[in-house]
Amino acid sequence: MPLRLGELTSPAFAALTPKPPLLVPVGIVEEHGPHLPLDTDTIQAVATCEAAAERLGAMVAPALSYGNCSSTRNFPGSFSLSFDTLRAIARDILLDCVRHGIGTVAFVSGHAGGAHMRALKLAAEEVVECHPALRVFVLSDYELVGVPDRSRGQAADTHGRGGGLDTPFPTWDGHAGGLETSRMLALRPDLVKGSAAPHQVQFADFLVEPHPETRFPSGVMGDPTLASAEIGRRANAWIVDRLVEVLQQKG
Repeated sequence: MPLRLGELTSPAFAALTPKPPLLVPVGIVEEHGPHLPLDTDTIQAVATCEAAAERLGAMVAPALSYGNCSSTRNFPGSFSLSFDTLRAIARDILLDCVRHGIGTVAFVSGHAGGAHMRALKLAAEEVVECHPALRVFVLSDYELVGVPDRSRGQAADTHGRGGGLDTPFPTWDGHAGGLETSRMLALRPDLVKGSAAPHQVQFADFLVEPHPETRFPSGVMGDPTLASAEIGRRANAWIVDRLVEVLQQKG
């Protein structure tokens, strides 16, 4: 069982010396097509953090279950924090980590939206500038899919995946697509409501649109029909392995 920060008493937390690294799962309440739950990104982030924490001897914080979304914001069920709100929350979490003597923190996000990730990274930049001894990692677990297995010295493949996880999904597979559906089939099959038709999204170059959801009315960017629990198990294990490698880096 991972060490969960939220399940500790105050004296038990005080007795942890030195304080172990803290993994903060970050999710969002956001549509994921007609077949996946609104909590999809949080579920994935928590599972990734808990599996990695067991191997690293790290703590897992209660999930930050709200984030910032843009292209999916107008779908029913999507809730979005403003950029500044998310940045402020992340900054305050980091400042309290400094106060408590936690030396390493990782924000591990199941949601990979551009503004969402930038808010987390900007908060980290602000804090480490004033507290350079604090080590902060900011990443989406989906960024780890293309990270090579260093233990095997894998090179980039012909699809440009950087020697990462080999999957049967097209390069345009993404939000609520085959990989994400596979991961949820492995983690919470009880919450997966069938599948959805594949959809390749075509956004206009450089255009800022008031209703980007009209480009993908089903809420899907990918091919969920290719999903399987076995692929999900492989993907989840791969992501945890890469996260452990990242957090064990020196320097």
